[in-house]
Amino acid sequence: MSATDQLDELFGALASAPRRAIVTALTDGPVTTPQLGERFGFSKQALNRHVRELERCGLVHRRLDGRVHTLALAPDRLAPLTEWATLIATAWEANLDRLGAVLDEPNRSRSNPPPESSAS
Repeated sequence: MSATDQLDELFGALASAPRRAIVTALTDGPVTTPQLGERFGFSKQALNRHVRELERCGLVHRRLDGRVHTLALAPDRLAPLTEWATLIATAWEANLDRLGAVLDEPNRSRSNPPPESSAS
């Protein structure tokens, strides 16, 4: 799978506020599906729909112990997203640095006025 496809999959999964909330909740450690459903007030069907989407892109792993489903975050799957965000942030910082240099240029020329000519 290409890097672009990975990003598309991650952004698609994280485009939903409930799925982002699930990912955030899992940063504290594994949680059972009933605990997660109670925490957010999701029905079983709604929770399973969101979890399946997160599983599809590999952000969440499900462990089955009898009838209890435990969900855990796979933080390594966020690496492509982190790399992309770092690349964009670095580019914007460079643009802002260049803009700052351009905006500072008139100030430098005002603070060092050219010498006055002594033509009388």
